[in-house]
Amino acid sequence: MTREVKIGFFLGIACLILVVLIFLIGDLGSFFKKPGYYVYVRFDSVAGLEKGTVVRMAGVKIGSVKDIRLKGNRAEVIMEINEGVRICKDAKATLASLGLLGEKYIEILPGEMPVYCQPEDTIEGLPPVSLDQLGTQAMSIAEEFKKTGGMLRDIIGEEEPRENIKNTVENLSVFVAELRNFLAENREDLDKSIKNSSEIIDKFEKEIVNASKNLDELIANLNNILDENRADVRLNVQNTKDLIAKIEESLELVNQSLEKINKGEGTVGRLIQEPDLYEEAEKTMDELKRVIGPFSSLQLHSGLQFHYYGKSDLVKSYISLSLWPTPKNWFLAQIIHDPSLEKFTYSVQGGLRFGAFAPRAGIFESQIGGGIDCYALDDRLTVSFEAFDFNRQPRPHLRLWTKYAPSRYFYFLAGADDFTLAARREGFFGIGVGF
Repeated sequence: MTREVKIGFFLGIACLILVVLIFLIGDLGSFFKKPGYYVYVRFDSVAGLEKGTVVRMAGVKIGSVKDIRLKGNRAEVIMEINEGVRICKDAKATLASLGLLGEKYIEILPGEMPVYCQPEDTIEGLPPVSLDQLGTQAMSIAEEFKKTGGMLRDIIGEEEPRENIKNTVENLSVFVAELRNFLAENREDLDKSIKNSSEIIDKFEKEIVNASKNLDELIANLNNILDENRADVRLNVQNTKDLIAKIEESLELVNQSLEKINKGEGTVGRLIQEPDLYEEAEKTMDELKRVIGPFSSLQLHSGLQFHYYGKSDLVKSYISLSLWPTPKNWFLAQIIHDPSLEKFTYSVQGGLRFGAFAPRAGIFESQIGGGIDCYALDDRLTVSFEAFDFNRQPRPHLRLWTKYAPSRYFYFLAGADDFTLAARREGFFGIGVGF
């Protein structure tokens, strides 16, 4: 065997081995690239997709199809993603092709979540649109166009509809010309209006964000207060049960006393059973009413209030004393501890009531001011507005709040303090007791 034959025989065997390796392995570069990680995706149909197909994201190759298998009634594709490529958790996959008749590949549509897929995760697959579906839709659209053309031909074929269409086109042309002139003459005003609207919308969005933030803080503070006072609430419930038991005992004693009165026992029983004694007592009571009549309507009330300001995390407390000479007018005195000022202030006010409204004026937290109260629900609900410190720059101190009293001695309140200044605006809520 000559040297040339040996060389040719050796080269032939080498080429045969290379061809076998290419057919069995496919891409020899897979031996040298670093292994990636697997991500699964399911499709209703993967017709035309083969193993080794390219996986792309934003048109860039990021991996290949490792395997295709049937999972239930759907096709599951196993994608091998290159090392260092991250896919968002909410990304979606779809089948695409290079050109109209090009080879198919898998296109990853990026998501927006900051969470990325881990090995062996599954992402959502979008159904591809096949050429058969496009052809069917195209035929349906062509049929609709054909029907529409026939209808237009029937309508335009008559003289009167044709004239109406011509007039409509002419009127439309005139309208477009006038609209173009109007826009040209008022372009500057329209631009200003659009700019002002954008600024108003931006401010409104900021106010909504601030209100939402304050509401979240208020809810969080309420939860903290409820958690801190849960034991006190249980104790109050137990005290209420004890009070009910004592009331039942008192009612039993009242029933016994009424039985004695009916029998004529005791002072009250004698008063009822002896008419002369009753008449004498009635005369004495009339004389007593005549003497103390001017003072009978005088009422004195006191109370405590606690306002919690969520933004500054402070508790403002009030000690109140009110004097009602008549049901229509009153005087109010308060001592207020304001943690934001780190001192005590005072209020001295007087007011008159006219139906559901009651204006008042005087000193509000050591400043001259005025306010008005509006009553509803048999005076259980009160809406109040106060304005004071009128010399303050840039504007006076304004406060709006509402109070609801489920009972005579206890009430809830909430409102907005200094709400005309964004830097000082703050919401508050609280409770109060009256005696």
